[in-house]
Amino acid sequence: MINKTYQIIHNKYLRFYKIFFFLKYIFSIFLLSILLFLLIPKFFNYEKKQEIIKEYLINKYDLKINNFSSIKFNILPLPNLSIENVNFNIKNEPIIINTKHLNIFLKFKNIYNYENFAATKVSFDSVKIDLDIESAKSLKNYLTKLEYNLDVKDLNLNFKKKENSVLNIYKIKFSNYGFKENKMEGKIFGKKFKAHLDEDNKNFDFKVLDTGIKAYFQFDQTKKENLISGSSKINILNNYLKLNFSLQDNQLKIMESKFKNQDLSLLFNSIITFDPFFGINSDININKIDKNLINTLKLEDILKNREIIKKLNSNNKINYNKKSFGNSLIKNYFSELSLANGRLVFAKKINMQGGIINCKGESLLTEEYPRLNFSCLFKIKDKKKFFKNFSVTKNNQKPLSLDVEGSLNLINKKINFKKINIDNDLVAKDSDIKYFKETFENILFEDGFFNIFKRNKIKEFIRAII
Repeated sequence: MINKTYQIIHNKYLRFYKIFFFLKYIFSIFLLSILLFLLIPKFFNYEKKQEIIKEYLINKYDLKINNFSSIKFNILPLPNLSIENVNFNIKNEPIIINTKHLNIFLKFKNIYNYENFAATKVSFDSVKIDLDIESAKSLKNYLTKLEYNLDVKDLNLNFKKKENSVLNIYKIKFSNYGFKENKMEGKIFGKKFKAHLDEDNKNFDFKVLDTGIKAYFQFDQTKKENLISGSSKINILNNYLKLNFSLQDNQLKIMESKFKNQDLSLLFNSIITFDPFFGINSDININKIDKNLINTLKLEDILKNREIIKKLNSNNKINYNKKSFGNSLIKNYFSELSLANGRLVFAKKINMQGGIINCKGESLLTEEYPRLNFSCLFKIKDKKKFFKNFSVTKNNQKPLSLDVEGSLNLINKKINFKKINIDNDLVAKDSDIKYFKETFENILFEDGFFNIFKRNKIKEFIRAII
C-alpha cells in the first residue's frame, strides 16, 4: 500500500520536475544569449563606424568632432559607445570642448544595426571648456535649446578674456532631462554650489552652500545677438544687491541698481568694459553711511594689492546728501575719482555747516611709498556754525579763506605743507608751517589715513592751532 502511494506521488511530481529543469535550461540559454549579444560587440572595430557616429552627433547634438583617440563598446551601466579623449566644438560657434569620455548610450536595436542610428542619451565626463566671456550666451542657448538628452559630469568651465582667466567653475554636473532637468551643481571659489534654471529659461536660482550667498536672476527674452539682459537679487552675507543689467559684446551695463547692508545704502549706475581694456565708470548716490564704516578701513591693506590696482581703470562720481534729520557733519558731498595704471586723480567738494571745502589731488598708488599731492581751499563763511560742528567756540565771526597745498606720505604717515595762505594775502611763516605739520602728524595722522576724518580728532586739531 505504501509503495503504491509513493509511486502515485512520484509519478504526479515527475512531470513538474521535468518542466522545472527544462525551464532552467531555457533560462540559462536565454541569459547566455543575452550575454553573448552584449559581449560580441566589444570585438567590433567601431572606428569603421566613426562617420555614422560623427554624422549623428552633428545632426542631433550640433557637435562636430575634430579628433579622438579611440572608440570602444561598454556593457555597463547600459550599452554605450565610449569615445576617448575627444576634441570637438559646437557647430557654428567658437566653443571648443575637450572631454576624456564621450558616451553614446545606444538603443538595443542599434547595437548591431547602424542604419537609422539613434541614441537614448549622450554623456560627457571629465570635461574642460575654456570659454571667452563673450560666448557665454551662445553656450547658454545651446544647453537650453538642445532637444536631445545630455548628461555632463565633472565639467571645468574657465571663463576667459583675452587669454586671461576671469572665473573658474569646476566639478560641474548638469542634465537637461529627467528629475534633474536644468539643475546644476559644482564648485566655485572652493565652495559647493547648486543652481536651477526653470523650464522657460527665464529664472535662474543660484546658491553657494554654507556661505550665506544666494542669487536670483530673471532674464529678458530677447533675440538680439550676444545680448543677455535682465534683473537680479543677490544676498552675500546680508549684503543685498538689486541689479538691472545688460551684457552685450564687451560691455556690461548696470542700471538703477541698489546696494544695502546695515552700514551702507546706495543707488548706482555702472558701465563695465572688458575690451580693449578693463574699465569701470560709475555714478553712485549714497543714501546712508555709518561713519564707523570708514574708520574700519585700512589703507595699508588696500595698497598691498598693487598688481590689481595697476590693472584697474575707473571713473567714478560719488554723491551724498544729508537727510533732513540727523547730526551729520557733512550737508552734502561730491567727488570724482579717476584711476588708470595705478594713478589716482581726484576732485571733491564738501559742503558743511558754515563752510565749503574744495580739494583736488593725485597719487601713484603703485609706488612703494606712495605720496598723495593735494590742494585744498577752505571757504568758511560762518565761523560760528563751522566751529560749532566741532564744539569749538570762536569769537571772531569774520569769514575765513584758507588755501593749503602739500603732500601726504600714505605709508609713513607724514605730511609736508608746500604753502598755507590765509585770506589770499597772509602767508604762513615757516615756523607756523612746521607747527601745523607736527600737530597734524601727532593728532590727525596718528591712527592712519582714514582716521583723519574722525570728528574728535578734527576737534582736537582745530583747538591746537587756533
